[in-house]
Amino acid sequence: MDIFDQLDQLEAMLEQAPRIPLTGKLVLSEDEVIELIEQIRHSLPEEIRQARWLVRERQRYLKEAEEEARKLAEQGQSYAQKLVEEHEVLKLAQQKAQEITAQAQKAAREIRAGANEYAEGVLGRLEEYLTQALSSIRQGREALKPKEQ
Repeated sequence: MDIFDQLDQLEAMLEQAPRIPLTGKLVLSEDEVIELIEQIRHSLPEEIRQARWLVRERQRYLKEAEEEARKLAEQGQSYAQKLVEEHEVLKLAQQKAQEITAQAQKAAREIRAGANEYAEGVLGRLEEYLTQALSSIRQGREALKPKEQ
């Protein structure tokens, strides 16, 4: 059961709990509430682990993109060196090397931007998820507090 199901279960428990007449207070099974809160606590570390994994994956993806860009730049340099050896095509070699380097840099920027956008989206959803979870937990705790007359 994921954390949202657990929070829904807690909310349903609060909504369905009988009330003490004239006080507005709820009658809940303390053991059931505590057990559900413990389940929620155990679910949160998994969600956080997944977020950390996403961050590591993003870093790995960026490293791979930078390595790819470096290899492309090296290929461009090698190609340029080969062309330089031929006197008639010196100008062409320089131009081609610049184009390859520019393409590699552009590809690296695009890959990095895509990875950042993906990570931002995932982390944004995780933040929203955790905010909702925290709000539900706070509401549950508030509902458990005795109401003042």
